Amino acid sequence: MALPMHVPRAVPRRYGANATTKNRWVLVASIGGATIIFIFLFFSAGQQRNRESFSAVVTTPESYEPAADVSTIRLRSGLEMPAVGYGTCCRSSARGEALYKSTKFFLQRGGRLIDTAMSYRNHAEIGRAVRDSNIPRKEIWITSKIAPGKVKSYDECLLAADEILKELDVDYVDMLLIHTPKLGKDPTIELWKCLIEVKRLGQAKVIGVSNFNQKEIEDIAGATGGEMPEANEIQQHPWSAESWKQLARWQNENNIATIAYTSLGGSRFHRNESGNADWPPMVTALAKKYGATEAQILLKWALRRGIAVIPGSGSETHIKENLQLPEMHMTETELASIENAAEVPVEWWDAKRGPQKYTDEEANLPWTKRKNG
Repeated sequence: MALPMHVPRAVPRRYGANATTKNRWVLVASIGGATIIFIFLFFSAGQQRNRESFSAVVTTPESYEPAADVSTIRLRSGLEMPAVGYGTCCRSSARGEALYKSTKFFLQRGGRLIDTAMSYRNHAEIGRAVRDSNIPRKEIWITSKIAPGKVKSYDECLLAADEILKELDVDYVDMLLIHTPKLGKDPTIELWKCLIEVKRLGQAKVIGVSNFNQKEIEDIAGATGGEMPEANEIQQHPWSAESWKQLARWQNENNIATIAYTSLGGSRFHRNESGNADWPPMVTALAKKYGATEAQILLKWALRRGIAVIPGSGSETHIKENLQLPEMHMTETELASIENAAEVPVEWWDAKRGPQKYTDEEANLPWTKRKNG
């Protein structure tokens, strides 16, 4: 007779079967719900990122349109300065509403460096254009200059720096320069000491000079424990006097950035009957070869030489042209051919105002009253 199989007694459970099944479904539902919520949040965040990205492109009115040439020059401090800027000097459209509109247009087309000065008397218009551009202040590089004709001492310089910031309605300028060495050695050294203090106070990120020659730079540095300017803004173009070209090369070797004004070779001093500049034939030939304008060829020449440029214009067409430089790689032979162009229009060499105004003698004689002062 077979013995009955022993069936062990079931271990009593805390909860009944129905409660267990219910809890299992609650657990499954909780996990599923959490998964659904996670997926929803993940895709919502992605959509929000996409909306933000799209908004940055669409809702900001052209202000983030990139320029074709976005090159920069790395300064000794490590800051990256835009290599192509906007000059605001020496033309009828460099003040008032015309300058406000052109500066804002420059920023909307991707430009990021604006060059001004006390003596230009246009800080207010530039400050308004910067505010109204809707571009974050940190993305815009503003250079201004102390005017030695009005500022003649350390204390006056400190007050002038405050006034510049007030006129521009900014907390700092990216670069502050001494406009000329016209006061002579000792007063200029005092101005340089002031700029060092302005930088220490955070009112300027970078300090430098303009229209200084090598000995003048060495003198102000020697008087301040070796504090060299980070930049020198000078006239520089393919047909500058050789000594000024040598200065640019010396500055490059000593980590002093060269910023060129009159970078288009004085073309504004000579216009033909149609109102356009008469360019040297070599420049025109290269422009045709590379599908560029003559102005773009000269700006590219400067950039290839490691020189920043600040061409100014009240024309929207020219502003776009100066910013949207085509991709090209001129050979060293071509660069030299521009510098050696023999057929530069004679009108460009007006000793009173044109490129010849800045001579070899002025580049070599320190602390003498010069035409650029």
